[in-house]
Amino acid sequence: MYVCNCNGVTRAEVDEAISAGAQGPTDVLAHHGCEPCCGRCLPEIAESISCGGMAGTRSLVAAE
Repeated sequence: MYVCNCNGVTRAEVDEAISAGAQGPTDVLAHHGCEPCCGRCLPEIAESISCGGMAGTRSLVAAE
């Protein structure tokens, strides 16, 4: 799934940059040689960073 349509950055690539130490949305894009264009992806990338990566994924837990 694309997070940044302007630069073609995917969710997996965002998580990769976070794992490599990206501290902000522009760091995530820079990790992949990109810069923000329209800026619509920045809030979603920031949310991913605050969640430690893999934002938007939820694990299911079976009820006992």
